[in-house]
Amino acid sequence: MNCTPGPVARIRADSRPVLVFTVVLTIAVALASFALSFASLRDAALWGRVPEALAFLVPVVIDASVLVYGLVALVLRDRGRSSAWAWTLMFGFTVVSIGANAAHAYDVGPELRTMVGVVLVALAPLSVLTSSHALGFLVVAVRPTTEPETVPEVALIESEPVPVIEPAPAAVPEPVKVPEALPADSPAPAVTPAPAARRPRLGRVRPITQDALDLPGLNLTAAEV
Repeated sequence: MNCTPGPVARIRADSRPVLVFTVVLTIAVALASFALSFASLRDAALWGRVPEALAFLVPVVIDASVLVYGLVALVLRDRGRSSAWAWTLMFGFTVVSIGANAAHAYDVGPELRTMVGVVLVALAPLSVLTSSHALGFLVVAVRPTTEPETVPEVALIESEPVPVIEPAPAAVPEPVKVPEALPADSPAPAVTPAPAARRPRLGRVRPITQDALDLPGLNLTAAEV
């Protein structure tokens, strides 16, 4: 009897047990690393003339700052804000911690010891400044951006349309009717001559005598037309 093998039970990479296990290991690595770095940084702090009773605070400032800026960078990235400055501070303090641990393990000369001790002590106030700045980014709410004031729209006054005066159409003269031409076979119409104008008749002109004019010495002879 053949038995088909069923699906093999496997643990998903993004399951809760994997996440919890990874977190526990990360915390263990961080604690072990802090314990090892603690001794080196405490001894290196004495190179910067830090009192022995306060030398343990130097590794707390350096290594704790690395964790603070790493968490701040993750939060800012999740909020969609710029996290470049947080990543820069995180890597900067990490480099200082690595350099101080290496100088302590190598047993460098007195001049380099003094330089390392000065750097560790000088980072304390810088860590306070940057940590306060990071805390402000996390706990202080960002005010919503105020919308710009909208300018009231000015109602446009619609002007009345100007009537367009169209020119009157030019008078077209009526076509003159031309009489149709008569056919060649038809007789030409008779033309009646217009009556001649009669010439008025002139009457006879009576002779004017000297007595009628009553002008002495003047003798007029009547002329007949």
